[in-house]
Amino acid sequence: MIRIAIVEDDEKEASILEKFINQYGETSKVSFHIELIKDAIHLLDHYNPVYDIIFMDIEMPHLNGMEAAVRLRELDNVVTLIFVTNMAKYAVKGYEVDALDFIVKPVRYSTFSMKFKKALAKISSNKDINIVVSRKGGIVCLTSRQMIYIEVVGHRLIYHLSDHTVEGFGSLSDLEKQLQTCNFLRCNSCYLINPQYISHVQGYTVTMTNGDELQISRPRKKQFMAQLADLLGEGKDMKL
Repeated sequence: MIRIAIVEDDEKEASILEKFINQYGETSKVSFHIELIKDAIHLLDHYNPVYDIIFMDIEMPHLNGMEAAVRLRELDNVVTLIFVTNMAKYAVKGYEVDALDFIVKPVRYSTFSMKFKKALAKISSNKDINIVVSRKGGIVCLTSRQMIYIEVVGHRLIYHLSDHTVEGFGSLSDLEKQLQTCNFLRCNSCYLINPQYISHVQGYTVTMTNGDELQISRPRKKQFMAQLADLLGEGKDMKL
């Protein structure tokens, strides 16, 4: 099921988008889980990267959609973002936060369906898998999208997420095989990193979007940079 958030302070406008999404779903036989969120602050507080698409109004009180998008990208580089606005002039700024598109109000179904179809095509190309983490006292299920990087300490794996860590048992090599289709990279023997969350690389240090700095080992440097260049060359949704 595709998870969608509509961040809109105007209930009427939010209802129109919700209606159009459901209408599209009935026609295309696709199921959607829709959450209506009245302001951007509510979205960002305790944000969990579970959404596939976010429709973001720009003109909102407290925190406007453009400012919210900047903060959102610090937490989630993958979610597909579509702005909804009264003024087309904001469209150019939208590309600065990697927005897929924008829709000008009043929203018409013909325009909505065309851009929504584009968004669905984009997320279908993003590979995301579930990983079951065994830990003391039970298990927890994580998605590859949630993982910024995984660190091995002794016989334990530490999953670094946007706002907390999860500790479990397992082998980093086995996990690397499970995440093979998600293009995770090894920068050294201790870390397996999600390239979607790479902020920048300087020398032998890769900085993640959460601010953590991870060392690239000399033996792995050439292969790591080559793999990263390949991903960028394929047009993956990454921002360095």
